[in-house]
Amino acid sequence: MRYKFKNGTMQDPAGKNRIKSKLLQQFEEANLRLQYKCAHWLERKTAHWSRRSWTLILIVFTLGTGGYSIYVMVDSFSEPEVSSVPITRIVKTTNAIQISKAIDHLKVAISKGEYEKTIRFRRYMDSLGRSPTGKKIKDSINQNRPGLLDSLTIVEKYYHSQFKK
Repeated sequence: MRYKFKNGTMQDPAGKNRIKSKLLQQFEEANLRLQYKCAHWLERKTAHWSRRSWTLILIVFTLGTGGYSIYVMVDSFSEPEVSSVPITRIVKTTNAIQISKAIDHLKVAISKGEYEKTIRFRRYMDSLGRSPTGKKIKDSINQNRPGLLDSLTIVEKYYHSQFKK
């Protein structure tokens, strides 16, 4: 039987699905073998334990996890000053320029490609603040180029003002 599809191939799509399903089946079988081996090994190691020792292990585990959970809850309520999520204050930049005055000085049309580059750069700068190493890079960029983010804002506002006229 010949198959002719939109992309011009003569391959059977059901054949590809059979290969994928066979591969998935092999992974499932390997996973089950591994689980069986692990369970058998654990069963051999704990076969000599008595019912009393199992009960004792269960009680110790329950008390340990329950005690730690209670500790975490009480600790989170008792110390409101210390937060695991750092909160940074929003501050106004030291060299802020009046955007309306800066837009008046620009007389150049900004293309869509240039605007998309500024948007990508702004997203990149925002993504740097999400990790500790990225935060260091972002801080060094802001320190060495203090008006860069303000300039991006000016360019974005000017791009949007081109279409309002």
